[in-house]
Amino acid sequence: MILITLVLLTVFILNIFLYWLLFLKVKNKERKILKIFYKVFPLILTLSIIPIPILNTSFLKIYFYNNYSYFEYYWIYFLLLGIAFIIIGINFAKRAQKLYKAKILNKNNTELITYGIFRLVRHPIYSAWAIIFLGVSIISDSLTSLITCVLIFVILEIHAIIEEKLILIPKFGKAYENYKKKTPNRIIPTPLNLLLIIITIIVVYVGFLNFN
Repeated sequence: MILITLVLLTVFILNIFLYWLLFLKVKNKERKILKIFYKVFPLILTLSIIPIPILNTSFLKIYFYNNYSYFEYYWIYFLLLGIAFIIIGINFAKRAQKLYKAKILNKNNTELITYGIFRLVRHPIYSAWAIIFLGVSIISDSLTSLITCVLIFVILEIHAIIEEKLILIPKFGKAYENYKKKTPNRIIPTPLNLLLIIITIIVVYVGFLNFN
């Protein structure tokens, strides 16, 4: 499963790399190849990371001996936490998609969305991916998945930084700079970021108890 996980992570990273390669190399941003790729881009991201916690879950250890339990007897408590994260992630995605659809229907593509879920975090869709993946990873009871979470968070954060510098700031200018000051959280909003720090400490401690 480690090998498959590495392959899926590679697909995830290459997908983002190709996104920015096409953006920089294709001069006419309205060309068909870009439109097609931009539509499948989120699908590839989702399909490349969601299988990771599923394949590495401790519930498949009878088939894959490397899929051992990380939480062991504490898993039931983390199950509830994982479900909560998935619900939060889905909520983020729904609220962001609703605002995006409203913007498209109004044909106001020059408008910077700063209200609703965008008051809490600047990139709620990326937040949704990260939070849902974290929830599924916790439920899967897998050390590999939990470590992968850190990598996914870092990669999405870098992707969001590049998006702001190459797309959002050039497009919206000072309006986006002011928005950044009002909404400082790029992917993980407060107080969720503080909660994640606490959970990380607890998860590491539980792992220490189980493996010593």
